[in-house]
Amino acid sequence: MLWHSWHFVPLFVLVLTLAKGDQAACDALKGAWSRAAESGLRFYASGSSTGAALTEPVESRAESARNDLQTAAVLAAELDATEACGPNASLAQRLFWLLLQSREDGRKRIAEVSPQRCPEGRPRRAFFQGHALDPEMSLLSPEPSWVELLHSGWPVFSLAALVESEFRDPPTYSLAATRLGRQEPSEECNGDQEVFHHISMLFAAEGRTARLIEIRDFLRTQVDGDVDLVAGPQFFKELMHGVQGSCPAAQAVGYAALADALQCHWRRPSSHRMHELADVAVAKAQQGALKAFGHGPGAFNVMMRSRWPLLSFLARLHPRTGPSDLVVSWSSREAELGGTNWAQNFAKEVFGDRAGVHLEEDVECADIYVYRSKVPVNFGGVLIFVDGERSPEDSLQETLLRSYPASIVVGPMAAGGLSDFFLCPAASTSFSARLLDSPMRLVQPRPLQVRPGFAAYLVYRCYPHRERFFHLLDSAAKEQGLGSVESLSRCGNAPPDIERRSKRYSASYYDDAVELFRSFRFAMVFENRLSPRYVTEKIVNAFLSGAIPIYWGSPFVLKIFNPMAFIYVNSFRSFEAAVEHILRVASDPELFALYATAPVLRNTSIARWLFSWHRNAPPLLREEPTLREALATLAFQKHHEGLRGTLTAVERRPFDYAHLFPP
Repeated sequence: MLWHSWHFVPLFVLVLTLAKGDQAACDALKGAWSRAAESGLRFYASGSSTGAALTEPVESRAESARNDLQTAAVLAAELDATEACGPNASLAQRLFWLLLQSREDGRKRIAEVSPQRCPEGRPRRAFFQGHALDPEMSLLSPEPSWVELLHSGWPVFSLAALVESEFRDPPTYSLAATRLGRQEPSEECNGDQEVFHHISMLFAAEGRTARLIEIRDFLRTQVDGDVDLVAGPQFFKELMHGVQGSCPAAQAVGYAALADALQCHWRRPSSHRMHELADVAVAKAQQGALKAFGHGPGAFNVMMRSRWPLLSFLARLHPRTGPSDLVVSWSSREAELGGTNWAQNFAKEVFGDRAGVHLEEDVECADIYVYRSKVPVNFGGVLIFVDGERSPEDSLQETLLRSYPASIVVGPMAAGGLSDFFLCPAASTSFSARLLDSPMRLVQPRPLQVRPGFAAYLVYRCYPHRERFFHLLDSAAKEQGLGSVESLSRCGNAPPDIERRSKRYSASYYDDAVELFRSFRFAMVFENRLSPRYVTEKIVNAFLSGAIPIYWGSPFVLKIFNPMAFIYVNSFRSFEAAVEHILRVASDPELFALYATAPVLRNTSIARWLFSWHRNAPPLLREEPTLREALATLAFQKHHEGLRGTLTAVERRPFDYAHLFPP
């Protein structure tokens, strides 16, 4: 149990009295309980509520959760929320007291039929320590409504979900593991409902938001009457009616998952009609829960021990907010293959200083979304695809981007169709994944340095053209006494059973590659294939390290980088001729110095413009919008067109159904 060793230790003196004003004190307590619930649920979760994998060590999460609980407890000791903060705070307070019980005592109190009351005059400290509970108003009762509780701002559902995790049985199993394979014949659930149980458990366990269209289709099959399976508005008309059919627990979870899928759109002040739709979903979840689990004393215990992850979805909901900025987002999972989150850095560079723009990670139905591999869910905003490969086709994004008018491709090749395009190869956008260097390094002088190694070879895939050139150069260099081409990966002369280099997925692979090349005079950097404008981070890694790149790839490289700063293998009649030239450069100090100290970036408008999405890029040579300005302007334009309804969304956005509700 997370809190089993917890006891009241006043680490600091916090005077929070009603003299400060009830509202300020209640707001402070509300925030503290929300933080305690959030960090507690984070401790038990394998993924965040956005579907992002949690990489923080469990010990760190436990410490954070304990600290947040203790802070909230100190605040709660100074203020009785039931007396000072109104009826909506009452249930949150009682759930919070439960978290301070031992597992044995907590289970007894949850199952109690006759609640104990705090005697008149009993010191608040005793009440704070949890010796008395007053669950007079159950979470499973017709009043108060869940909609009212949600919009009060008190973290009732997240505290209840944390209580559920704290007092589960057996405590060594996760809720998902306990519930995933369970069936309850007494519930009389049909095949569709059992399938939905399995799917909902996966969504809840992994913290992923269910696709709106999947939840819609499931709920549509659960209502009575002849419902049009195509027309979405008809479904939402049916949603206004009561919970129908058998297995009300499945429908309760379905409605809670629907509210979760609609959640992002509560941040839109212009979609006030959507608030009503989301509130209907929450109300129907409550109606289904009352039918499934009963109400009154003991009902909460029944729901906690059921197989349905109702509280997991309800805990993700937040109250309505007022007007907000335009939201730019990206997935935290974009960091999984590269260590650092390039999408976060790219979004900050392009949109970070824009007025009226809010940057937030993992808002999948944001207004503008930057991505490469993680496509957002329930999305209808502006997609910015930043290509790290040869084309959108390589990343399996071409079909989506071609058919979606609110999409922008930043990369070497366009997707075509309805999408817009900015030419910008990965050699440029690789700076979004670099922690130590910016594009300005490409125009700084390069001093001549003494380096012990001849050449290095660092690649992830052992393509035949790379391997052949490696062996030619390595053999020739050894014959002339220049040294060997050292393999820094599993390719080249590495033993056949060598493990994949761990640094390939370290905190910053690009920065690591730069550091590894620093000891060598040359760096062999071959692209995977020849393709138009396909120039990747490999040649940039070599330049930043100070090594002379030995490059094979697209001739577009000559529009970006100075031909006298690297050896372009494709310009020679054969690999053997290129090797002969490399040996000549290595043997001639003056020729070597000419290559090693030559300016890297070509002094042309196109070369500089390609890097101008970054704020710390070389200035342009003429008056024209930077890539950063042009990209942001187009994204804002598409965003406003989308709000006016002139662009088609990837999926039908929830506010498309707003016309069903009266003003």
